[in-house]
Amino acid sequence: MLVHLMLELYNIDRDILSDESLLRRTLSELPERVAMEKVSPVHLYDIDTSNPLDAGMSGFVVIAQSHVSLHAWPEYGEVDIDICSCKEFSQEDAIAFAKEIFKTEDVEAHFVVRATRSLRPEEPDPVRYEQAMEARRLAKLGVR
Repeated sequence: MLVHLMLELYNIDRDILSDESLLRRTLSELPERVAMEKVSPVHLYDIDTSNPLDAGMSGFVVIAQSHVSLHAWPEYGEVDIDICSCKEFSQEDAIAFAKEIFKTEDVEAHFVVRATRSLRPEEPDPVRYEQAMEARRLAKLGVR
């Protein structure tokens, strides 16, 4: 199973949405706020399009369970945030964090359950898990 929370936050101050360090911090801290394991650095891009009103910043961070992404449009006072994960998480905590960071109460939230036929179990098979951990340990030692 895969859960996908999509947030659209509106009426945000343009300066907040133009603050690269704040957007990086959002992507860096949000996974921990919803008990996710971050496995990549934050990737954030300054997007300059043919329409200057659509310019903004887009970024993502990979989590062990999938990803967190955001798209900020200062000209429209809007940021969209997606959290996609094969691990359940607190939607309420994610929404509260986003409202706090972006200083708005104007939030639209959508939640979708995906991959309902996935063969990935909620808990890994203990024997296969131990075998995978041992293989990882040996690989780190350079033993094949």
